[in-house]
Amino acid sequence: MERPSEETIRKVVDGIATLEETATVVEWFATEEGQMYLSHEMDMRSFNAKEGYEELFVDHEIPSDKMFNEILARERRRKLRRTMYRAAAIVIPFILLLGLGWQVNKKVDLFGKTEYVDVYVPKGERLQVMFQDGTKAYLNSDTHLRYPKKFSLFDRKVFLNGEAYFTVDKNPDRPFIVQIDDDMVKVYGTEFNVKAYSTSNLIYLALDNGNISLIPFTKGQYYIKPGEKLAYDRKTGECRITKNEDTGFVSLWKKDILAFKDTPLKDVIADLERWYNVSFTVQDRRAYIYSYTIVSENVSLEKILKDLEKISPVKFTLDGNTVIVSM
Repeated sequence: MERPSEETIRKVVDGIATLEETATVVEWFATEEGQMYLSHEMDMRSFNAKEGYEELFVDHEIPSDKMFNEILARERRRKLRRTMYRAAAIVIPFILLLGLGWQVNKKVDLFGKTEYVDVYVPKGERLQVMFQDGTKAYLNSDTHLRYPKKFSLFDRKVFLNGEAYFTVDKNPDRPFIVQIDDDMVKVYGTEFNVKAYSTSNLIYLALDNGNISLIPFTKGQYYIKPGEKLAYDRKTGECRITKNEDTGFVSLWKKDILAFKDTPLKDVIADLERWYNVSFTVQDRRAYIYSYTIVSENVSLEKILKDLEKISPVKFTLDGNTVIVSM
């Protein structure tokens, strides 16, 4: 700031200045130039003090003492304000970010510490699950699904061993991923069926609408379009994509409808074991040459076995919780 006139300074030092003049000079005394001026003045007065009059300069209430104390007090307050402003500039944004992060973390896993939910659907049962983003999953019998309570910021990943039908809420910035051991299905908002039991080398996909792709662990990426189905052999790496003539047929199971179309007996047995929680014993391996096309809704095991016997010369005998297969 601009230095006050010498006359104004003297008036303040002598205690005869106005409040406005005093405030101006005191503010200037707080500057480096003003402090040097005060130091020089005190040195000169101490040097010029006559012998025998020293007490006039010691423990004596004079305006300059008050001003100096006021200068120190103002300087301390100014430093305190600067420190508080700097602290606020750091702390306030941090608090805001922390609060925002806490709010977001309630819905999204920001810190990688979310808990997982493990769901197992026993044989003979089916279950529907809804995730926190609105996505639905229909789980077939003998299916294990693992998913986080909160999806991450960049994707929505679940782990599947079994069969499920997904209705995925579309979010291009956070693709939905179904992890199947080392392979995964990448989803961009769609409705599709996936069948991938650990007891089989095959992964089956059937897309009703939307866009999905299979990304095997070994190599490549396979895209399928609505109305197409995919069969991938995890052992050989062979992938076959064909037209799905009966859209929705593959996923009739989620409506409690048991449906087979040109399905080999081996696969029929595997599905029936899960559907009715029974076991099959094949006594004559010639039965494996037959395939079945059948649709049954809410029927007993005895009824479905009788219907299968009408299609081929294979005999199914129910013995307790075991089905004997013979010719």
